[in-house]
Amino acid sequence: MSTYKVFIGIDVSKKYLNAAILNGDTTVTFKSLYCPEEFEKELNRHLKEIKKSELLIVMEHTGVYHLRLAHYLYESGYNVGVINPYSMRKFFEAKGKRAKTDKVDSIVIAEYGRQFFDGKLYRPKTEAQKQIETRLRLLDDFQKQINMVKNQREALSHVPMEGIKKVLRYYDGIIKALSSSMKKVEKEIQKLCREKFKKQWELLESIPGISDRAISVVVSMLRGFEGFSRAKEVGSFVGICPSPYESGDTVRGRGSIMKRGNSYVRKVFYMCTLSAIRVNVYCKGLYERLLKKGKSKKLALVAVGHKLLRQCFGVLRSGKEFNPSLVKST
Repeated sequence: MSTYKVFIGIDVSKKYLNAAILNGDTTVTFKSLYCPEEFEKELNRHLKEIKKSELLIVMEHTGVYHLRLAHYLYESGYNVGVINPYSMRKFFEAKGKRAKTDKVDSIVIAEYGRQFFDGKLYRPKTEAQKQIETRLRLLDDFQKQINMVKNQREALSHVPMEGIKKVLRYYDGIIKALSSSMKKVEKEIQKLCREKFKKQWELLESIPGISDRAISVVVSMLRGFEGFSRAKEVGSFVGICPSPYESGDTVRGRGSIMKRGNSYVRKVFYMCTLSAIRVNVYCKGLYERLLKKGKSKKLALVAVGHKLLRQCFGVLRSGKEFNPSLVKST
């Protein structure tokens, strides 16, 4: 049973904060500009005799907008919960709400906190984890820009005109500069990981087929699996485990990868599978078995990505380098 007495839901946007306070049968809502200090003052005005330990403040994971507020409230001693948007959306649908406004959203978020909050409070990442994660996202942005410029260059290369090669060299210059920046950022990430997470890096590096990018994701974005008790929880959190589609005795739909979770983490581990099915005997065996059963290559690769993630969990949880007995135990 929850030990909290008051539940506060916050709908976070770039400029505004809409809050709902559920205190027993009483519901109070208010709106403020996105200023954590001003928000706290307004909150205290409504909760003059309530202790911080009796409050639970809940908000959705918004990508980046929620971070400044969540961090401020954490530093101020509040209990803060950050909810997966997928879970929040399903709860909203289950409530049968027709209207969708910021005020309504804040009330539903508070109600979700009262009914379903699992007790895992927000805790900010270490400075090293934030440094690594920021650079990982920078690499992803650079790669998207390179792909866009390459597509533009390819389209322009078909134009029949004199001096087209000279024009295309401008695109080549952009691609070269972005590629050079990516190499520098990759070196910075590897240096940070080896200095701040030396033991974790060495353990994860022992897994055949794992990439430096995937190791960086595990130690920063996944916090080295801190807060996860089972490998299955990690797969569900990331969204890299298969999602079966069945109903009754007759309906058997085509399963697919779950879309909830962190898409960037899924992408990184999916890319690792192309190497893992060649050099990781367990991943290769799984891949070949699934293909023999008639599964598609994409579904088989998703399963391999999930297995790689479980192997990462296994070596970090055991504190031992990759070996056959560890794979069986996880």
